[in-house]
Amino acid sequence: MAHSTFITLDKKGRATLPEEVRSALGVGAGDFILMEPTRWGTFELVPATLVPNDQLWFHHPEMQARVTQAERDFVRGRSTRTETPEEAQEFLDRLKSASPSPRR
Repeated sequence: MAHSTFITLDKKGRATLPEEVRSALGVGAGDFILMEPTRWGTFELVPATLVPNDQLWFHHPEMQARVTQAERDFVRGRSTRTETPEEAQEFLDRLKSASPSPRR
């Protein structure tokens, strides 16, 4: 998107995002969009999903890669366990430290 786009507010303060903006954000009807304040006093539109805090670990990129590999192994009839309990705990600790703190 190389050009600026204007949005008009209605009497209740509602606006419709133009199709090119919705497409660029990858959002549609019913999707959530965060309006994150920037350090410049503006706001950034960020596509969002609601995930319970106790399930954030599953959405971490490293965990998603592990699940994908496990699914491939399962389909091929292979399964292995290569990590020790200590390595598993280290992985969980890394996920906890990388998770964003809950919003208040």
